Amino acid sequence: MDIFGSLLGGFGSILGSPMLIAAIVAAVIAGMVVGALPGLTATMAMALFLPFTFLLEPDIGLSVLMGIFAGGIAGGSVPAILLNVPGTPASAATALDGYAMTKRGRAREALSMAMFASAVGGVVSALLLSVLAPLIARLALNFQAPEFFVLAIYGLTIIAAVAGKSLLKGYVSGLFGLIVGLVGLDPISGQLRLTFGETELSGGISLIPVLIGVFGITQALVLIRQSTSAGAVPSMSGPLWLTKTDLKNSGTTIARGSLIGTAIGVIPGTGTDIGAFLSYSEAKRRPKGRIPFGKGNPQGVAASESANNAVVGGAMIPMMTLGIPGEAGTAVLLGGLLIHGLTPGPQLFTGEQSSLVYTIFATFIIANILILVVGLVAARVFSYVVRIPTHVIVPVIITLCLIGAYAINNRFTDVLIAVVFGVLGYFMVTHDFPVSPVILGMILGPMAEVNFRRAMTITGGDWTVFFTRPASILFWLLIIVSLIYVWRSGKKQQKQMDTLLDEGSTDSVRVPRSID
Repeated sequence: MDIFGSLLGGFGSILGSPMLIAAIVAAVIAGMVVGALPGLTATMAMALFLPFTFLLEPDIGLSVLMGIFAGGIAGGSVPAILLNVPGTPASAATALDGYAMTKRGRAREALSMAMFASAVGGVVSALLLSVLAPLIARLALNFQAPEFFVLAIYGLTIIAAVAGKSLLKGYVSGLFGLIVGLVGLDPISGQLRLTFGETELSGGISLIPVLIGVFGITQALVLIRQSTSAGAVPSMSGPLWLTKTDLKNSGTTIARGSLIGTAIGVIPGTGTDIGAFLSYSEAKRRPKGRIPFGKGNPQGVAASESANNAVVGGAMIPMMTLGIPGEAGTAVLLGGLLIHGLTPGPQLFTGEQSSLVYTIFATFIIANILILVVGLVAARVFSYVVRIPTHVIVPVIITLCLIGAYAINNRFTDVLIAVVFGVLGYFMVTHDFPVSPVILGMILGPMAEVNFRRAMTITGGDWTVFFTRPASILFWLLIIVSLIYVWRSGKKQQKQMDTLLDEGSTDSVRVPRSID
């Protein structure tokens, strides 16, 4: 079946299941509510719900994760626009013009632009995902152990390099994740390692409790420390929909932001915030209309929101086809696939599993359309959601984390693992160590080890096999080029972001500390 027919089959599966439709709608609403709460992120919401997907059918569980992912990124624009406090790091660029529009009495219009741009960006990236992912998976079917080893090295190198403000701290976090991934049985010899005599660790440290710890408990502890408080709800008067002039001026901006976001998402380790700022920077170079950027130009909102939602679809491409999560949210989604016995990679697009893959793609498209509908209908409701105090949110998060960690295997050990990694993640965040490389190291480390040892066994110890196969050579070149680029552009990129934040608004954007 061709790609178009497979995607139609995915839509048919959704439309034929009222429960699946209801689950997607509920997930998008829940994601937008979480995103609208300053300091909470889509990744955290996905991590909280992840253990409970085990109780659902794979199509429903994974579709809910996709709905939360898409809704959470879009929902972050609400406090950014209304209160100058981005709900997620992805919406920091949105606040530059969004809050200025609110001060001009155009809050409703700014929210409408944010939801429209988010929906378009998400749909564009979903369509590109549906087309590109099967093609890449088809090529990856020819990969063998040497190619997968170098591919894992590429993912580890780039993810650690681009995560956080410090290259060294990124690599330290990634190395720690690699060590955690070594705990348990040796995959080749079957001998125990790094268990310290604890039989509970003989099966290794489970990925799910660690995800819950570093993305759930850590974020709750960060919220306690920063105690972000919302101000008064601004007026929501004004037209529900956008003017023809705003739509005309922002059309090109949204299209460009959608493509930039998708391209950024494909690069492992970048993230929604980078995509949003790059798109905003490009839009600022090509201004339209009379209002300057940073003073309430709707194009600023359009550029940021179209890109950050498009990053989601782009980041799913390497995760679904090669097993390399593009960023934190896709790492949680990978965990959802593993819970249901599905291994991300080229084999995911073959056999009966392929129908589930296209159902996920169709879900992503529907979820982004729902973002526009829900965002327009419930804009006033979301304006009150942002005022929910931290002392109400934190106990709920921690309780769900502990229940979820226990529910996946009914083991108290998993609860301890979640708590330990939650506290450890908190200290990492407060000392500017990124936590995402820890998770990605746990995922990619075993992949690199198994394929390295398998290749050495097949070739009788001939290490040149990693440098003589065409795909391996390509990945080594990508590693070299990417490292040079990261090294040269890291400081420049941070400087550009700081400049945009400084120049964008007379009020400083209050970005809550986040772990994404």
